[in-house]
Amino acid sequence: MRRLANGIGTAWLAVSVGLIVVTIVTVLCQVAFRYVLAFPLAWTEEVSRLALVCAVYAGLPPAYLRGEHIVVDFFVGLLPKVIFVPYVILMKLICAVVIAYLALGAGLQAEATRHMTLIAIPSVSIAVVYALQAASLASFAVIILLTLGAPETYVSHEQEMDV
Repeated sequence: MRRLANGIGTAWLAVSVGLIVVTIVTVLCQVAFRYVLAFPLAWTEEVSRLALVCAVYAGLPPAYLRGEHIVVDFFVGLLPKVIFVPYVILMKLICAVVIAYLALGAGLQAEATRHMTLIAIPSVSIAVVYALQAASLASFAVIILLTLGAPETYVSHEQEMDV
């Protein structure tokens, strides 16, 4: 299970890095065309903004697997061993349900916007952004369920765990 979760996380990390590269390239193109060539491109700002937003969503699953997400672990660190693991499992289940609900909402938004297009690039549907968000969040929920019994994916790596 952990190997499958790591494979999913690695795939999303590659997508996130690719989208960051798209952001960097489009911003450099925007600057070069606007200030060096005095010929501004209309599509670069919109593409760079949407690529950055999508990169953040694509980066959620690998960040979770590496323990690089935000978690308030003060209370968790004070729990005795017998309560710690059930507490972490309960928190993971709650997170999985909430994230799956958000993924469903993103999927519904993708369906609702499938006929809408980007302003600067009319051949690209806005639904692509919501579909990527839905897929990333659904993968995130699956990863949480795949790592249900592994408390190290919930608690910060800096915290000493005696589990």
